[in-house]
Amino acid sequence: MSLKRFSQSIDGTIPIQALLYDDEELLGSQDNVGIYDGQQKSPRHQSGTAYITSHRLFYVDGPKPDSCSFSIDLSHVSRTDYYAGLFTSSPKVTLYLAGDVSSESNDEHAPSIWECQVCGNHNSPGFSPSAARICGLCGVPRDAADDSTEGSSAPHLSSSLPASGFAGPVQRSSKDPVPCPACTFLNHPSLRTCELCETDLPRRPSRRELQSAPVSRPHSPDNDEEGDPANMLIKVSFRKGGDKAIYGALKTSLNGKSTAEAETGALEFVSETGILRTVENSVQERETSMHDALQDLEALMVKAKDMVNLAAELNDKLTAASSTNVPEEATFIRSSLTQLGLHIDNAPVTQDMTKDERRWHEELARELAKVLQAGLMRDKGIVALDEVWGGWNRARGVALIPPATFLQVIPLLPQYTTPQVSTRKFVSGASAFSARLAGFLVMHGSRTTLEIALEMELDMEGSNEAGMSVSLCKEMVEDCEREGGVCRDDVGQCAIVGGGGVGVEVRWWPNLFVGYVWDGQSEEDD
Repeated sequence: MSLKRFSQSIDGTIPIQALLYDDEELLGSQDNVGIYDGQQKSPRHQSGTAYITSHRLFYVDGPKPDSCSFSIDLSHVSRTDYYAGLFTSSPKVTLYLAGDVSSESNDEHAPSIWECQVCGNHNSPGFSPSAARICGLCGVPRDAADDSTEGSSAPHLSSSLPASGFAGPVQRSSKDPVPCPACTFLNHPSLRTCELCETDLPRRPSRRELQSAPVSRPHSPDNDEEGDPANMLIKVSFRKGGDKAIYGALKTSLNGKSTAEAETGALEFVSETGILRTVENSVQERETSMHDALQDLEALMVKAKDMVNLAAELNDKLTAASSTNVPEEATFIRSSLTQLGLHIDNAPVTQDMTKDERRWHEELARELAKVLQAGLMRDKGIVALDEVWGGWNRARGVALIPPATFLQVIPLLPQYTTPQVSTRKFVSGASAFSARLAGFLVMHGSRTTLEIALEMELDMEGSNEAGMSVSLCKEMVEDCEREGGVCRDDVGQCAIVGGGGVGVEVRWWPNLFVGYVWDGQSEEDD
């Protein structure tokens, strides 16, 4: 009967949630139900609980849950009917079943992890048979990858069929291209693997395999009623109500099944959609993780600030109590703070320490002066502005200074530095702490920009021009050129672009024409 043909036995002693697939959802349940197999009652299934999920109908028997429970895949349901009941007749929901169940028995390998031969994605087990047959990344069916191994055994099935001119499939010519079962690329008939994705191609049956078997009649089914469409149904009888809720859940599940089948068909034809959707989901998850990480970092900065304040309070109390008779406790606490990295002799200045913004900028300028003279400008007299800002923030730890506040502090530096540290802004917009470069060019003669940067590092160690980068040196040389201190030699081995030389091969000479009085020119015109 239809119940034996379409149902699968389950162990009803296991909780129903443990029997669900990863992509399956429980929609409703109702107890005190009975099952009709076709038009007749099923004697073994008259007192149990029915469960409707997004993929299956479960029946868990009450008296014998381990042996009389079963499930039916809703993909076999072609249509449904609802009977509200009359007098002593109970409400019933009728499920008309159709389809071939032989293919479902071949899906025993679905719970295992399998790798897609097209994109290499490892698909996890636990999904429903319809979802497990399709790669979750590219949408290529799993059966397409297995056709190459099953194709060689498929022609042997003709041995049990009657000899008929139209019973077998239409045979292709040996010169016809062979379509790939995974990517549908048409390959040359002599190839064994796909030229595009390297999937094994189905083999052509040989002449010996295509020979018809002796005429034989297939075995007749044991019961002719199984093929009768009128008996291909089951009924769920509701003895104590709940029929409307279960029928609504059943219709919801069947509508979702049809939508899923349409989406699956779309993925089979447009596999790029699945790849793009997966990439978008990965990017969104990465952005969400980054956002959460930044929030955690902000919370950590707040906690670190509280710990620093606590360490400062402890340090003040220990300093005030240093004259008491408990020096051992004070020494122990101070050493503990040092081991925890909370030694605050040089604690950074924060805005909450001062009420006046002007006072806060002055304290920041005093702190920056210590950083410059003790570290950043110890071995060089000119430093790029971004290098100063980055080094200062590294020294401050979690109490970072924004660029706007940094630019407001720079003009106050000369008040707290000895010798005074000032700023210089080039025409290109780059700011730096500098001194003039013209004297160096006069002393060393013709040099390229690269030679100037290297020789200033080696020969002028300890001067204001030592320790500059090539880009900063180039800015200063061009600034001297605009002031008339040096001349550009761009006729040598450099490229000529718009009348001016470019590149490090441009040589620079001292401007020896400065101060000359030319014929016809008075000294007052200089």
